[in-house]
Amino acid sequence: MNYYRYKAINNDGKYSSGKMAAENPSELVSLLRATQLELVSFKEEKSGRSLFGTSIKPKDVITIFVHLEQLERTGVPIAESIQDLVESADSQEIKTLMGEVAESIKNGSLFSESLAKHTHIFSNTYIGLIAMGEKTGNLSNAFTSIIDDIKWSMDIKRKTRKATTGPMFGILLMFIILGIMTSVVVPKVTGFLATQDIKLPIVTVALIGFSDFVKGNWYFIILTPPIVFTAVKIMRKSSEELAVIIDDFKLKLPIFGPIISKIDAAKFCQFFSMTFKSGLGVLECLEASSGVIKNMAIKKSIIAVKQQVSDGQSLSKSISATGYFPNLVVRMFKIGEESGNMESALNNIKFFYDREINDSIDRLVGMIQPAITIVMGGMIAWITIGVFGPIYSTFSNIK
Repeated sequence: MNYYRYKAINNDGKYSSGKMAAENPSELVSLLRATQLELVSFKEEKSGRSLFGTSIKPKDVITIFVHLEQLERTGVPIAESIQDLVESADSQEIKTLMGEVAESIKNGSLFSESLAKHTHIFSNTYIGLIAMGEKTGNLSNAFTSIIDDIKWSMDIKRKTRKATTGPMFGILLMFIILGIMTSVVVPKVTGFLATQDIKLPIVTVALIGFSDFVKGNWYFIILTPPIVFTAVKIMRKSSEELAVIIDDFKLKLPIFGPIISKIDAAKFCQFFSMTFKSGLGVLECLEASSGVIKNMAIKKSIIAVKQQVSDGQSLSKSISATGYFPNLVVRMFKIGEESGNMESALNNIKFFYDREINDSIDRLVGMIQPAITIVMGGMIAWITIGVFGPIYSTFSNIK
């Protein structure tokens, strides 16, 4: 598969440019004509990778599957649904992508096989769900599951950003203000006190010492966080054992650890639910679900769960043994196993995690903002007492 940058013109005489994958220039012409475009010029990309990753967003993928799901429920064949999407989509990126998929289907590939050529956009789990839907003749349910999962994932990302962006910005702003005060403001004021023949109190001496430390080591203070972050990242990639140790440590961090654990556990339950509803067996669901977990400690525990279930142990007991899932979630899995109504139990688990993540993030944001205020207030009080205390004492001794 080759990748081309092209310039084309539509029926109204408007020019457009973009990127497209094709076997050769002739296929590029055919793909563009399928989107009502005529090729003007093209240039082959030297890179052997697809270029859609920077232009197709999750909301575009939702648009694709919503369109296909609606037409599938009305009985429109998948090839016609894709062609209709090519002709009606507002986004040129969607037109181009689905034009490639339509051409692949015309050449005899299944819809799932055509999507498998774009794994940078469609995950293997989604492709697997669609392949299962093709076998069972129930593509609409596969599309619905994918739409729900993408929306859920986007919501989780939004909540994660809420839990990190605001507090991190507040902490960064606090350090900037404290840095300016201790390295610029305090030295100028304490410089006057140092010239006076007075005995400075311990509070003032400590403040001057802290200010001198910040001034003398500002580069070390600034560079340490990114160096530590980069070192940890390299260590995680260098060894799976180190990655497990580091990620397990993250889960044990106060305040942040429980939130990380809940988000990854929620991802596991969401994917397990989605794949289970599609008709996959428990072992296949565990395999697919482990692939979406980034925390290596939880990922390794889920792989262990799969092995234990394969050896004949119950799913609920295996999940309980990991120590990463609360008792309520374990109980829901157990109820699902015993009643044979796992789908209902999984829906309850999703409701539980959605509520828990929201509450945890709200608590985190609610704790960090007052903490920043307290630290800032304490620092300002320290500076005020350390600077103005000796000055006031000096003035009061003047007769």
